[in-house]
Parts: sequence; structure tokens; C-alpha cells
Amino acid sequence: MKKQNCLLIKNTRAVLADFVTPPTNILVIDGKIADISDNVTCLECREIDVDGAYSLPGFIDVHVHGGFDHDFMDGTIESYEEIIKGHLKRGTTLLLPTALTASHQELLRFIDTYIDFKENSDYSCLAAGLHLEGPYFSNKNNKSRGAQNEKTIREIDFNEVEMLLKKAKGNIVRWDAAPEIPNALEFARMMKANGIICAVAHTDATAEEATAGFEEGFSHVTHFYNAITAYKKRDQVVTAGVVEATYLNDTITIELICDGKHIPKDCMLLALKIKGDRVIGITDAMRLAGSEKNFGKLGSSENGTEVIVDDGVAKLPDMSSFAGSICTMDHALKVICKEYEIDIVRASKMLSAAPAKHIGVYDKYGSLETGKEADIVIVNSDYSVKNVIKSGYLVK
Repeated sequence: MKKQNCLLIKNTRAVLADFVTPPTNILVIDGKIADISDNVTCLECREIDVDGAYSLPGFIDVHVHGGFDHDFMDGTIESYEEIIKGHLKRGTTLLLPTALTASHQELLRFIDTYIDFKENSDYSCLAAGLHLEGPYFSNKNNKSRGAQNEKTIREIDFNEVEMLLKKAKGNIVRWDAAPEIPNALEFARMMKANGIICAVAHTDATAEEATAGFEEGFSHVTHFYNAITAYKKRDQVVTAGVVEATYLNDTITIELICDGKHIPKDCMLLALKIKGDRVIGITDAMRLAGSEKNFGKLGSSENGTEVIVDDGVAKLPDMSSFAGSICTMDHALKVICKEYEIDIVRASKMLSAAPAKHIGVYDKYGSLETGKEADIVIVNSDYSVKNVIKSGYLVK
């Protein structure tokens, strides 16, 4: 995408790190935020007057499988571009293409496609690296497994890990696993040594097992509350789970699916009260997000799992589990602010600042500050997206 040289956003309420400004102006020069002030003017700039609408930093989605009738595991650049273009119009200006549990060959293809995309697509600047959700998970029961394919869940194979790391050429940002399975602690240490975020996911771990994982390199919990454990009775003994271990560890970050279906309001408020700025909002979107279809596949179009949409959420056809979401980040903002009555500054931290810090790009993205990339989402008072700006380029 070609950058605009100069853009002036007039009459906007800028959502900053700790407060919302009165109506002000934002000056963008060569794709960067140059000034935020009610006094700034520019005679040569293209101007847009947004009539008091909010300006937020662009949304950053660190857990997204697809959307707009495509999945990142379809294995084509076209799929990558269609997903990214669709989410961009909904306010997502940076994301991590996410794989789910799959065969070794499918994971290799997923990585190959990403590298091809980064080298050849005009939209490559919107992808910040890869997120592998699996395949090293608990296969003990439906609760831990969720919608992950039980046939491709497997124990940790370090030969496979080495092959995938080599193939990815440093592009893996995050890799999820269950901390209680054999060799999980060594896996966590390996991820840490390679600069990769290691996240707890699809697990039947006790609090003790989760804590052991945190001590060895697990630093994040994937879709918190979903497909992880809380206190429960095991063999007539009540044990704490991942939820409690995470709440007791101040360093661990968590992510919440903000579709209004996966997380009840009270649970989100509790997470924010305990974890504060370490709460990240995600979509966990699958291919039916942004689509009018009510059925499709989670994962690749060839080998994915059949999914239906029921009551506004993706589910397995037997209703035994949710199967990702049909959420986009603009909808997430509405859920957080309108349905759950959380203020827009906190929402912005969840959808922009916290994920930027999580993946190590907060120096460039995640807040409206001079010198940072001009990734900006402009929303009306009802939190619907009015304009989207990527690196100073007006895309909507």
C-alpha cells in the first residue's frame, strides 16, 4: 500500500493511554503521528473532519485463525490477503496469523505460505509473525481439547519442533502448549531460548503443574477461562487449576475472547480487576467471521473441522464445544464498551496497547503518540468504525 504524505484528522477525541482528549487534531506525516493538538494545522494536508468521533490506536489481534470465508491454513496468499483486508476494514491494523492443531505437513505449508506472503504481498505489513496454537495439547477430555482435532493432537516431538523452527526462519512469535504433558517444561525452556512466547492452552493442568510451567518459561494463557482448568475435584481431592495459578502470578498475561459469548461480563471484570493491563482482547476468529454463512470449516478447507454458527458463535455441530468465534475487533469493542460497560480507555488498552506489549512492538504500535506508526481507528459514539488508517493510509 502506498503511503499518503500528509493527513490531518480534525475534530476528534483522541483515546490516549490514560484519558480521552477534548476535540483535537491529529497530524500524520509520512505514515507517522507527527502531532496531537487542537492548535495543529496543515495547509497542504488532506483533511478529514470526523465530527467528534473517537480516534483509537489500531487494533492488534494476536489470536485469529481467519475470516471472510478464508482460513490462514488454506495455504494460499489469496487467503492471507482476503482475511487481512477484511479485518483491516473492521479496525485490525496488525495481527498474528494463527494455526491450530494439524498434521506436520499442514503446519509446514502454513509456515511456507506466510513466508511467501511476507515476501510478495502488499499487505505483508499487517502481519507481525506467526502464532502456533498446538499441536502439543492435552487430549484427555472434551473440555481441554475444545474444538481442536483429537486426531492431530500429539506429544511433543523435538525433531518436529526443530524442523518447524528452521522452516519458520524466526517468524514464530508465539507457540501454545499444555504445561502438564511430557516434555512440556523443556519445550517452554526451548521457546524462551528462541525468543518465542510460550502460552498455556488446551490443558487439564492443576495449579501446581501450571506454576511449574510458569517457572520454566510459559508466560501467557490462551483464551483464558476457555479450555483451561479452574478448581475441581480430581479423584475425590479438590485441586486448583490454571485460572487460580494465573491469578496468583502477577507476571502472566492473559487473553479474553471478546465476542460476548465466550466470556461473561462478570468474568471479564474479575480478570481486569486482578490482572489489570495484562489483559489482552482477542477475536479467535475463524473463517465464518465477517461472512453470511452459517457453516464452514475450522482450519483448512481441505482437512478442517466442520463448524456451524448458532446464537452468534461458532460451535461443533454436536454442540459439545465452541469452535472459535465469528467476532471481529470492531464487534469486540462494542461488547467491551456497550454490553459490558467498560470505559473506552480500558478497552483501547485491551485491544491495542496490551497486545502490542505482548508481542514486543509497543515502540511502534499500540498507542497514539508522536513518532509512532499512524495506525488509527476512528469510531462513532456508538463504537461503530467510521475510518481506518494504516501507516497514514486511509483504507476506509
